[in-house]
Parts: sequence; C-alpha cells; structure tokens
Amino acid sequence: MAIHTARKHLWAALGWLNLALGIIGAVTPLLPTTVFILMAAACFSRSHPALEQKLLDHPRFGPAIRDWRTYRGMRRQTKRIALLAMAISFGTSLAMLGSQPLLQAMLAALWLGLSAWIWHLPTITASSAAQPLPQCAMRQGVHKEESHGHQQH
Repeated sequence: MAIHTARKHLWAALGWLNLALGIIGAVTPLLPTTVFILMAAACFSRSHPALEQKLLDHPRFGPAIRDWRTYRGMRRQTKRIALLAMAISFGTSLAMLGSQPLLQAMLAALWLGLSAWIWHLPTITASSAAQPLPQCAMRQGVHKEESHGHQQH
C-alpha cells in the first residue's frame, strides 16, 4: 500500500512539473508547450484523474491530448500552428545567438529535426477520425497491456 501511494505521489509530482514546464513554454522561446501538457495528462491519469479531466476539458489543450491519445497524430491545423510557432521561436533564438555559428548550427539542426518529426506524424482527417487506433486509447477504465498491430493514418 505504501508503494502504491509513493508511486501516486511521484506521478502527481511529475504531472505538476510537466504542467509548469508547459506553461513556461507557452511564453518562452525553445521550450515546447504541447509535449509537456501531453506528459502532464499522462502523469495525472495515473495519479489525479480530476486534474487529467481538467486538461482534457481545456478548450486549447484538450483536443490535442485526445487526438494524440486516440490517433497518435495531429490535425492539419495543429501541425501548421506548431510549425509556425517553432519557426518564430527558433528563428528568434537563432537571431539572438548572433555570431555563434556552432550554436546556431546545433539549434538549426534541432529545429529541422523537430519539424520533420511533426511533419511525419499522421495527419488526422475526417476519415481517419472514424477509425481510432485501439492501442492508443489511454483511459478506458483499466490500462490494458495488449499488443495490437500499428496502422498509420
């Protein structure tokens, strides 16, 4: 029982940490927002379902969390916004680095890698929204550890 309680507190602490980083990322160049909100929701699903539900009900983050959990992808509009925000953030950061070519090259490589990853993610369309991936549904009462085939949309 004590181990279960300790795990629950650890998941809650990780959830709060990720939520804080996501909030900071909303106003800080180079620090992402959505990935930390996704991780916060996953942590809260194991420790504090009411906080997880608040994130799921959030008008901005809720749809992205549900899309990721259900389809492991992003809607076209979300991809566009993410890529534009990254371009502004990374572009500003590259300009602020001035004459430090090694750091600029590393930052540009990170930017290109993240952009490619986002571009590569499945794009959720009306037809794919009708076919959720069964292994991606996080909260259906009990977490299942079954192995299913993986489909790309």
